Amino acid sequence: MVDLKLLREKYDAVIFDLGNTLIEQANPGTPLDQLTITLRPGVRRLLEDISGELKVAIVSNTTSISAKDIEEKLASISLDKYFQLIIATSEIGIHKPDPYPIQKAIKDLEVEASRTLYIGDLAGDKQSALAAGSDFMYSTPNLYEGFVSFIGCDSSPLDRALSSKAVINQQNYDLTLREFDGLVKPPGSLGILEKLVARISAISGTTSPSVDPAAIAVFIADHGIAADNSVTPWPQSITGAMAELVVDGKAAISVLARNAEVYLEVIDLGMITDPISTMIISSKIRTGTSDIRFGPAMKKQEAFAAMGVGAETAERLIAGGSRFLGVGEIGIGNTTASAALIAFFTKKPAEQVTGRGSGIDNETLARKVEIVRKAVASVPPDSDPIDVLAQVGGFEIAGMVGFILRAATLNVPVLLDGMITLAAALVAVEIKSEIKDFVIASHTSSEPASRTVIEHLGLDPILNIGLGIGEGTGAALVIPILRGACLALRDMERISAII
Repeated sequence: MVDLKLLREKYDAVIFDLGNTLIEQANPGTPLDQLTITLRPGVRRLLEDISGELKVAIVSNTTSISAKDIEEKLASISLDKYFQLIIATSEIGIHKPDPYPIQKAIKDLEVEASRTLYIGDLAGDKQSALAAGSDFMYSTPNLYEGFVSFIGCDSSPLDRALSSKAVINQQNYDLTLREFDGLVKPPGSLGILEKLVARISAISGTTSPSVDPAAIAVFIADHGIAADNSVTPWPQSITGAMAELVVDGKAAISVLARNAEVYLEVIDLGMITDPISTMIISSKIRTGTSDIRFGPAMKKQEAFAAMGVGAETAERLIAGGSRFLGVGEIGIGNTTASAALIAFFTKKPAEQVTGRGSGIDNETLARKVEIVRKAVASVPPDSDPIDVLAQVGGFEIAGMVGFILRAATLNVPVLLDGMITLAAALVAVEIKSEIKDFVIASHTSSEPASRTVIEHLGLDPILNIGLGIGEGTGAALVIPILRGACLALRDMERISAII
């Protein structure tokens, strides 16, 4: 339940965006007379709880629809009574992300900006709200549950991830499996896909599981261990070059994501170069980690900062409508860091979890194994998971840890790629054990540690085709398979209809 006492202590007003926050987003240009209003989950309950406790308003970007039009549409579902003010930006001629529409609402409501919360679904909404001096919350799949979480822990997305529980709906899991058994096919004949679709249903809390809309976040950073050729012949500059190819549509993940009809996003957490393309989101902690041969890869606060970027990325993508998330990475030297993490948490020897990465020779492999062994030995055995991550991990790995944690606590499945994403999932599970129920292994990669983590976490990989490219390519390949399995559940005939 909403802690009304705490709510009143923090805020005098809550202002909402409209589309994709209070109601399902309509297609741009939909005529007013054809515009249907479908409330998003948790909205009515939230408005009922906060109504009368503080002032409530709407500020929505519109091209032609007026505040009166919005009010009339809301009245058709008895929702207009909750709002003291509605602002449609088409009537003032200034649109978010300019702060003026929110500033005007704050002024008209006669409240202080610092005691106002704006809730929206886009990065531009956040930009507008913060510039106006108000707090900001991203919309969530269930707005009531997201609001309760935010009021209880409004400090950061990572804090919400760490303080929230990730709970699956076992009843949905069982029901989905029974539905598969009732289709016109032999029971269990879709193999592990039936259990994976049931898991998607259990995670998302819906009896109509889907992987759409889907998005893949690719986290990118460099590693100090790769500053010379000790573990790889590839120069660190390759990381930045690959990032540019991804957003230019010319990398493997770019092609496969287009084919899978998946939104793709690239986040720089620590490349040694600065991004050239503005399509790469710059959230750089610093230019590469330190060399793990000579000390910790990063400070613990840097690990927290990178995890925070990942957690906010998950919140933002989910607010934007994504209901199935994949994760990928790019970073020269990151198989070394991942091997060290995997060796520490699974208690496996370095030679068992250290592979050839980008194709190193025997001499380099032997050197890499020894580096991993010494790195693991340098970590105190009683270290907490984030200490271990800071000691031998990487910025992009930490980003993926935060991403996985926040997606799970918002009841959104996360599709893993290869060894490095599996290492991130392993750390996330060490932080919150229930996370293992929220991740799906797209494939078993060519790196030996891939199978180690998959077995350790009890995952069922969908593909085993020798992939070793990373970037999120395995996730992009598997999304159409899972999409087809979800559609089979929805559209196949039932046995009962033909017998």
